[in-house]
Amino acid sequence: MANTVWNSADKHANITLSGGNLIATLTTAATGSVRAVDRQLTGKFYWECAFTTSSGAAMSTGVASSTVATTGSLGTLTGVCVVARNGSVINDTTTVGGIAFGTITSGMVMCVAVDCATRLVWFRLGAGGLWNMSAGANPATGVGGVSLSIGAGIPIYPISGFSALNDAITANFGDTAFTGAVPSGYTSGFTAGASVPTNALASQALAEHWLTTNPDARITQVVAEHWASVASDNLQAVVTFVALEHWTSVAVVVPAAGGPMVTMIH
Repeated sequence: MANTVWNSADKHANITLSGGNLIATLTTAATGSVRAVDRQLTGKFYWECAFTTSSGAAMSTGVASSTVATTGSLGTLTGVCVVARNGSVINDTTTVGGIAFGTITSGMVMCVAVDCATRLVWFRLGAGGLWNMSAGANPATGVGGVSLSIGAGIPIYPISGFSALNDAITANFGDTAFTGAVPSGYTSGFTAGASVPTNALASQALAEHWLTTNPDARITQVVAEHWASVASDNLQAVVTFVALEHWTSVAVVVPAAGGPMVTMIH
């Protein structure tokens, strides 16, 4: 199965792609990021990103949702979990306690393992490093992962950020041999993304009108309900419910043949 690459249409304008869109380089000083072409909803995936040239404070790599802007530092945005150049893990603008890799210098490789079902992510510096800097953390057993705020049903993308001129990250999404071992149970690489459902849509409109021959009471009810899975990558269920009820005692003349009458539109 084909693996993903960096997305030439989903990046900061000052980032240039090369090497089959696997090398991302900041060619003009700015703060921004690049997202991968593909995304995943379920499954377990492993890939690596080499900090080919590393100097900027906002340089980072990890995962994000599609709604994260490609301008600005990833460490200041929500819907993001990344390892910054200073070695800290930043999850939704908050530094995760207990994980400190130290400064990531040029040539170092950050390994990433994400479980899309449980919404957990692990990072490892190089082949022999500890996952999330803990001897007990292990993607294969599901222990010690960082919990993502990217909710269930929202696609997860690889992402990398930059801030200093000529900084570069080279991604290995599975097309070549990895530096480290792939965790047991994980896909070797980040494969072409799963299809995201965009056509689940149910709409209901209901109107009821009851009359009696001796209308001491009349009930009018209008209900509108709209369930939608919207056509975007932020696939949370949208539920809108509007209801109006009107109860009244009225003096009206009803046709002699008029018994209970119900009108419903669906």
